Amino acid sequence: MEQFVFIITLLLIGILLQKADAPVDFAKSLNFFVIYVSLPATILLQVPKIHFDFSALGVILIPWLLLPIVIAIVIAMTRNHPPHVRAALLLVMPLGNTSFVGIPIIHTLLGEEAIAYVLMYDQFGTFLILSLYGAAVIARYESGTFHKRLIVKKLLLFPPFIFLLFALVWGELPPLAFPYLQILASTLVPLALISVGYSMKFGGEVDYGLFTQALVLKLIIMPLIAFGILLAMGTDPLALKTAVLESGMPSMITAGALAIAAGFAPALSAALVGYGILVALVTLPLITYLMERVL
Repeated sequence: MEQFVFIITLLLIGILLQKADAPVDFAKSLNFFVIYVSLPATILLQVPKIHFDFSALGVILIPWLLLPIVIAIVIAMTRNHPPHVRAALLLVMPLGNTSFVGIPIIHTLLGEEAIAYVLMYDQFGTFLILSLYGAAVIARYESGTFHKRLIVKKLLLFPPFIFLLFALVWGELPPLAFPYLQILASTLVPLALISVGYSMKFGGEVDYGLFTQALVLKLIIMPLIAFGILLAMGTDPLALKTAVLESGMPSMITAGALAIAAGFAPALSAALVGYGILVALVTLPLITYLMERVL
């Protein structure tokens, strides 16, 4: 409970800092440190602990299995809406905040041993989907060119992805490095959550009927579908719980920012990201409780 209060406190600090005279690109500076230092250190500590078995495969596969299902549901939901609204939901619905929000919340709900699975879901699922599918959605609905080489280059040069591949090949680093990696990794949760709080936006004219449907899809239906698939696959309980919670994370801030920048229903996109985080603080513990009762 204390850890969950700490998460909310960090988000509130970020929100309050919106009123302060913060430096230009404050959130980007925090994100830069997290992406280039905190997250790689966490990856080097946690990924070598993963034993690649059927459960790990399920964690990697589930975001890709959910993707076409969510696309079909979004297309049905937006059949009477303008293309820019459909584009916004196609971008923000499949992509969850599986690292900046996912890591601290799952650490609180499931413990440190679940973080390795979080990183697998985030890097081989969310990150790749953002890089490939996200770029395709923007290219489809916004005037412009689909630069395949640029996408591949960004993918291969993304620091956490490079460290993920290194950790998978090399394995555990010498014990001497552990204390220093732990110090760097410990910065991930506070910096990420303050950045998320600082980036949260509210308000604007929103179609609240569609907003409610989208929120239910993102925070309730997606994790329920993931639970059914992973249960049928016979996935290990810890891997199953982690993947289900990751699939029920609120919409990714980066995906929302891309939708807003492209002019895809900016108010709706911002509301799904901002309010989604607040609602997820209720739905994720509830989903965890229900899984504990069922499994």
